[in-house]
Amino acid sequence: MQLGADTFAYKPGLYETFRTLNHKSVFLEPHLDRLIQSADRIGLTIPFTQTEIFEMVKIVISDFPDPDQRTRILAMPNNLIIYTSALELDNSIYSGIAAITVHANRETPDVKTTNYKVCLKAWRKANDMGCFESILIDGNGVVLEGSRSNVFWVKDGILMTRQKNVLPGITRQTLISRSPFPVSFGLLNQSNFTDVDELFITNSGSGVIPVIKVDSMEIGTGEPGPITKQLLLLYNQWIHDDC
Repeated sequence: MQLGADTFAYKPGLYETFRTLNHKSVFLEPHLDRLIQSADRIGLTIPFTQTEIFEMVKIVISDFPDPDQRTRILAMPNNLIIYTSALELDNSIYSGIAAITVHANRETPDVKTTNYKVCLKAWRKANDMGCFESILIDGNGVVLEGSRSNVFWVKDGILMTRQKNVLPGITRQTLISRSPFPVSFGLLNQSNFTDVDELFITNSGSGVIPVIKVDSMEIGTGEPGPITKQLLLLYNQWIHDDC
C-alpha cells in the first residue's frame, strides 16, 4: 500500500517510519517506545498496547511481497494505520549527496508529529533543486536537523551532532550509543560547513548517507570521508544483527 507524502501532513497525530530487511523489521522496538512516549506527552490516545502494535506490524510486513520495505505507523486520535511499500533504495546516495540549507524549524522537534508541513516544504524545495535533502537552519544560521534526517559532522576524528531541539532519531541514537569513534555534542554554523572534515545525515530508511556538498560549499575532499564510510559499513552490519 502506498500513500502520498502529504496525505497526513495536516492531520493531528504521530508517525514512525522504519525499514525491513528480509521481511523482518529493523529496530522496531525503539520506534514503538518513542511512539508510546510521544503519545503520552501530547495526550494522544492509542487504542492498542505496544505488544498489539508489534504483532500487527508483523502481519503487515509478512503479507507484503517485497522483503525490504519502508513501513509507516500512523497514530491519530483513537485510530492506528500501518502501511508499507517497497524500500527501493537508490544506492548512488552512498557515494555522496548534495543538500541545501533552509531557514526553518519544527514546532516540536523532539516529537515526530504528522504536522510536518515545514519539513515537507523544505524537502520539496531541495527536490526541485535536484538535491537529496534540506538542512534546516535557525535564525542565527545554526544547523538544526534535516527535513527527514539528523545531521552529523566529523572534525579531527570526533563525531559530532547537535544535542537539543532535534528529533531523537533511532538511527541517530544507534550511532551515538555504538560508534567506535568518540562522540561529542556541539553546534555547527552554516558558515562553518567548509571547516568540517566530513558531513553525513541519518534516517531509518536509508541509514548513513554521506553529504559532499551543501549549497555551493564542498564538504571535506568532496567525497565520503573515512569515518562516514566506516560508520555506513557498521550500520549495515548492525541492522543485519538486529534482524
